[in-house]
Amino acid sequence: MFKDRVVVVTGAASGIGKQTATEFARQAAQVVVADIDERRGAAVVADMRNDGLDAVFVRTDLTSEADCAHLIATATATATFGRLDVLVNNAGIEISTPLHEMSEQEWDRLVDTNLKSMFLCSKHALRHMVGATNGVIVNVCSVSGLVAWPGIAAYNATKGGVMMLTKSLAVDYAPYNIRANCVCPSIIDTPMTDTSIGNDASVKEAKAKLNPIGRLGTPEDVANAILFLASEKSSFITGAALTVDGGYTAI
Repeated sequence: MFKDRVVVVTGAASGIGKQTATEFARQAAQVVVADIDERRGAAVVADMRNDGLDAVFVRTDLTSEADCAHLIATATATATFGRLDVLVNNAGIEISTPLHEMSEQEWDRLVDTNLKSMFLCSKHALRHMVGATNGVIVNVCSVSGLVAWPGIAAYNATKGGVMMLTKSLAVDYAPYNIRANCVCPSIIDTPMTDTSIGNDASVKEAKAKLNPIGRLGTPEDVANAILFLASEKSSFITGAALTVDGGYTAI
């Protein structure tokens, strides 16, 4: 499905990003794995290459414009893949400090990681996509961009920003044949979830009951939605927010 397509996935050293990068590569894409965690990111690429898949790792601090510019330049360099077809802005963090107790540094870290990184990567990716009059951007948002999850106001605010950034990209760049959409997962069983709610089976079971479908989401669930939005099967879809939430936002 993605043969000869070049895909950049951020935050791809674990969880949703890792699964997404791997699924693209399994569909014959040439994949750039971007993450600040050099050890785990390099291990992801090593595993992919051992399976005969085409991938490279670029250590990237996604809050740094220089690093984001370098990431896109590496993907589009003739010595690497020479083009860019799909950007998946996946990197994100959660900080659950109550807003009235949150430090300015925590706020800035959330905004920089969850929203600024998407601006920076999109900015540099779009310069290539506009010239090619072709491209797809898929942003990983959250159901908290649609409804307010209790106790994480700052996180909700960043995801609301991702939602509106996605819609704006879709409107502004449609004349260049560039589509932009986002996926909105609920609680997905990833290392980040283990950090935020713990790895206790009873806690996860209670969280799973929040979804009418009765289970937590998996990285594969989200990756499948991302690949759909990046494919030609969704060629008339742009500016959309696809919920991958087991029915959470339906009630």
